[in-house]
Amino acid sequence: MMKSKDDNDTGPTTFPLDESAVVFTDLQGIRRRGVYRKSHGFVEISEMEVPRKEESFFPEEDIVKWEYEPESQSE
Repeated sequence: MMKSKDDNDTGPTTFPLDESAVVFTDLQGIRRRGVYRKSHGFVEISEMEVPRKEESFFPEEDIVKWEYEPESQSE
């Protein structure tokens, strides 16, 4: 499922379920991997740190599109 800020034909933009693993694209066109949290928006997760470390927070209005992380890539 992929959503875009421009997909407003049927109403307001929808967001992932809370605590969902997602891949999202910010306003600068950079694809990032992280988690969606209703309280913070989109949170980028560092793939280099063990345990994984939260890197940056992105509010919903700063996201161009998102999709759920494919099951095969989730832990």
